[in-house]
Amino acid sequence: MISQGRPVVSFSLPLLLSLFFALLTSGCAKNNTTRWASLPVAVYSDSSIVGTSASQADLQDAMNFWEQKAGRKLFEYKGVWNSKSLPYTGTASNPGTILENVIFFQNPWPSTSNIIGQTVVTSLDTEIQHAMIMINPYAEFCNGDCIGQDYANSARKNLAHELGHFLGLKHHTDANNVMYPILQSGGSMNGVGIDETALSELINP
Repeated sequence: MISQGRPVVSFSLPLLLSLFFALLTSGCAKNNTTRWASLPVAVYSDSSIVGTSASQADLQDAMNFWEQKAGRKLFEYKGVWNSKSLPYTGTASNPGTILENVIFFQNPWPSTSNIIGQTVVTSLDTEIQHAMIMINPYAEFCNGDCIGQDYANSARKNLAHELGHFLGLKHHTDANNVMYPILQSGGSMNGVGIDETALSELINP
């Protein structure tokens, strides 16, 4: 969809449901040439995203995952978004201008209940201008490695996936890749891969 002359790209991640899934029909791709002009990128979260020490660790782990793969700093975490206004104009299902890069629980949720995360990126030509990550407030999440909680969705993996979209990556067809559009069980990032070529295209001048 197009909004205020800027392409708006929306990505989403399905909910983990009894370990049985249906692949999204939106299509997958290995890379995307739309990227940030410079890194690291400033990003905020709402207070509920980092409301506990465990949820703070999940967000930090998700950012660290990408930075370790990249071998450089990608995110400049600015803390809690304190503005009383939303970080976007319009509606969640049809946002206009993204005012700031924020990760937040969106209520009411604009997508179907089986979607647990959605990233909206605005770009001008091939340069990302802003991005926001919306998390489904009704989804059941587990923190850390989610040991014994295979029924729940890993907050860490969900954030890592959405941060990949935030950087400009699209979905990947490999189930072991963090950008696979279906959330895999468990919260451990051990063995979770990335498309190194695609990431390199986005972070290197």
